[in-house]
Amino acid sequence: TILAALEFRWTGERIRLFLYDDVSELQEITGVGASGYSVPLESHVPHDNDQTRLHELVHVVAERLPENGPENRNLFSAEGLANAILEFVHGVPVHAVAAYYREEGKLPSITEMLGTEDFYSWLGAHPGFNGYDVAGSFYRHLLDTYDAKRVRRFYRGVPAKKAFGKGLDRIEADWHAALDAVELNDGLRRLLAERDGQEVAYTEYVGPDATLDAATLGPAEEWRRLDGAALEESGGGRWRKEGSAIRGEGPRDSGDWSHAFLGADRFGDCMIRARVRPDGGCWGAKVQLGDSCQAMVLGNGAFLYTEDGGVAHDGNAKLGAEAVELVLRRVGTEATVWLDGRKVLDGNVGAGEARVTLGVVQGAARFEEVRVRPL
Repeated sequence: TILAALEFRWTGERIRLFLYDDVSELQEITGVGASGYSVPLESHVPHDNDQTRLHELVHVVAERLPENGPENRNLFSAEGLANAILEFVHGVPVHAVAAYYREEGKLPSITEMLGTEDFYSWLGAHPGFNGYDVAGSFYRHLLDTYDAKRVRRFYRGVPAKKAFGKGLDRIEADWHAALDAVELNDGLRRLLAERDGQEVAYTEYVGPDATLDAATLGPAEEWRRLDGAALEESGGGRWRKEGSAIRGEGPRDSGDWSHAFLGADRFGDCMIRARVRPDGGCWGAKVQLGDSCQAMVLGNGAFLYTEDGGVAHDGNAKLGAEAVELVLRRVGTEATVWLDGRKVLDGNVGAGEARVTLGVVQGAARFEEVRVRPL
């Protein structure tokens, strides 16, 4: 992935990868107060964090880029290139982060961010500002607009005019125009505002479908029980049937989801419902139709996700100690989520047929009365 994005051929040097049980162990052993770090031909990361591993390996590869120029590049470039290749950080596109700041009038100039002598100190003076993802958006724009060899030259200190045929002010204007074209749906905008430290008011749905009534649920005979379907596990954790319920337990020491596919049948437009009962503590649970349509309720809110990240969020609808009734409906690319009969989310997701899947993260939960209704 990294070499293809940078159009760079590795010379065969061996990279030493050090894996740790978690961030605490990494910091205790190395004495470095970071969640992961790299030095030439060496990377130290937690064993279960693919995002950090890829980010750090970009640093290792970038150290071996052969281009050189007269300008100094600060760590805005180093972190930007790493997150540009990730493109989605914690499920959110880096362009969405930069577009949000620009929309809010909070996007600093490239001259300021690229020109500061110590980028980390600059970030310290701007608490809460997501400089890594903004830098990632800028370098993602460069990679999408110019060939990788030109981007490599700029990264290694070649002036913008010589590397791209344009001055930095023109490139920044083009980047801003691209950000202005990024569409932020309401759920994603609220999620980014909450990350930005703002008090977020969540929409109370009114009108049709605001309450999950009998007409929306449809005839009882159209609902098909799934508690008898064969379970196919995916990821860490354990799944088993307990009478008419399905119990899942995810690894308690990692943020990885544990999944269970229910049977072999695939569904297109449909509704899925399940009573989710936390069992001995659980951070989150979900039902989904493939990676492109995921309805989840966590300790910090309810989310609608696709494989590209979050598309809707309600911070008031949280998973606690009590059972909740989770219902997902998908029609075409439109998804709606209800919790305990109240509509909490809607948004655009992926269409296409997929198997019904359950998921848990950091703890255990029982899924009772799991049913599907084809539409």
